[in-house]
Amino acid sequence: RHGDLLNKYLYLTGRVDMRAMEVSTQYLIADGFDIGTGHDPYRNFIYTSFQELATNVSHRRVASQAKKAGDTLLSKMCGVIAGDEARHAKAYKYFIERTFEVDANEAMLAFEDMMRKKIVMPAHFLREVGLKIGQTFGHFTDAAQRLGIYTAIDYVDILKELITDWHIASVTDLKEDGEKARDYIMALPDRLLRVADRMKNPMLEYKFSWING
Repeated sequence: RHGDLLNKYLYLTGRVDMRAMEVSTQYLIADGFDIGTGHDPYRNFIYTSFQELATNVSHRRVASQAKKAGDTLLSKMCGVIAGDEARHAKAYKYFIERTFEVDANEAMLAFEDMMRKKIVMPAHFLREVGLKIGQTFGHFTDAAQRLGIYTAIDYVDILKELITDWHIASVTDLKEDGEKARDYIMALPDRLLRVADRMKNPMLEYKFSWING
């Protein structure tokens, strides 16, 4: 319903080439996605906990930008969507919190595995006509970073939030591999921050085929 609402908004603005966007949508459906969770429920809920927090951030930022630009309707829509995403995240986070209580070692190994793979968004194979698979999503994430909609620092902040909310530092009943997994997770935010500090802000203002003019 979120996608349907935003799709209709884009259509009604008249500023988006909906045919080009539909082509990208059909490519995305055909290409599918691989978020690295397999059929494992622990990894799936760790992924959705992270992903829902990320979309909450990005929709809130779009709402803020829209309000500054004078588009109060888009701002309201994105604000409502962001609220929904926060509620989804709360549910998924609770599932994993309970998992750490009943199967701590396997939950820790799953958390480590997902963070080693890096959390990717479901649309990470996004492309336009004539471009390679995932190429458009690369431009999309560059634009989000440059505009401050969703950044490398946000990724680290979400990881820190999960570490805190799941009480990773104080989890008990871990085996040796679980302890090693915890050590990796606890050290990861500082490592990622050092990488983020060295990152240059993407300067290329890519022209998406979906946008008229």
